[in-house]
Amino acid sequence: MVALPDFEREFTHAPYDFHDTSMQPEVDPRGFDIGRAILVLCGSALVFSSAGLWLVSADGTDAPMMMIKLLFSVTFLFSGLLCLSRVRTEEQEPEIRVDVLNRKLHVIEPACGARTARAVVHDIDSLSELAMRDRVLTARDASGRQVVAMKVEDRATARALCRALAFPR
Repeated sequence: MVALPDFEREFTHAPYDFHDTSMQPEVDPRGFDIGRAILVLCGSALVFSSAGLWLVSADGTDAPMMMIKLLFSVTFLFSGLLCLSRVRTEEQEPEIRVDVLNRKLHVIEPACGARTARAVVHDIDSLSELAMRDRVLTARDASGRQVVAMKVEDRATARALCRALAFPR
């Protein structure tokens, strides 16, 4: 049996292997995403068709036809808004995995379309700085380059990270 990962391979090196990327140029993972374009197109078409449905003239005294138009209009509006809400325009935060047993810090940065753009593994003991201040996890590698700066919103997660990484409270 073969187990394949669910993300596309866009790596310049083996995944989950330490590799110094300080000399490589930063690649912008954002590009044209056809799925996002289709969602925007369908969502805007549905929203405009929900309003345009009322531009079609019909007999104003036909109550069943008005109810059918109202039903279709509301359905098109909510379907269009649902499509538009699925479009993510904000930058996603990287996913941080802390392997306490092997003393590794996995930084997985997403690309557009929920694909993995880059996965870098750092040895926790080789980091020059690993700190949690005001619920912000900060890590710097041996060359002083910032590897992680991430706000931890959940207090329970912040406490678990402090316990796992043996930070003083």
